[in-house]
Amino acid sequence: MVDPIPTVLDLATFLGLANIDEGRADLVITAAVNLCQSVVNPLPAGASAVVLDVATRAYMNPTNATQETTGPFGVNYGTVSGGLWLTQQNKLTLRRLNGGGGAFTIDTTPAGAGTGLPWWEQGGWLPQTATDFDTPTLSP
Repeated sequence: MVDPIPTVLDLATFLGLANIDEGRADLVITAAVNLCQSVVNPLPAGASAVVLDVATRAYMNPTNATQETTGPFGVNYGTVSGGLWLTQQNKLTLRRLNGGGGAFTIDTTPAGAGTGLPWWEQGGWLPQTATDFDTPTLSP
């Protein structure tokens, strides 16, 4: 079983960094794990991909910069506060890994439904053969 909590070495390998600030990386991974556990606790196997996604976003862009500059030209995409967050896809993936999601059916019919119904609602009756038309002949 794959451990759902990645290590600092896993993050460094994922980012392709030979030198990584281990203290910062450990803090980011711990914070990412805590966020993921707010959705699903304990983390299911395979959740390391989501934890790495959140940790990568926080490690590579800690201030959540939304501006690009090329030469004398720059563009600002708006202000976004820094910090860690889970995307909607991160939440859905965690729930799916935990066994939630997908198609399912909920039977809302009570256990006693269909008992005590009048003869015309019970089905299975045959055309009348008796002389008493108030009580039909029911099939077995």
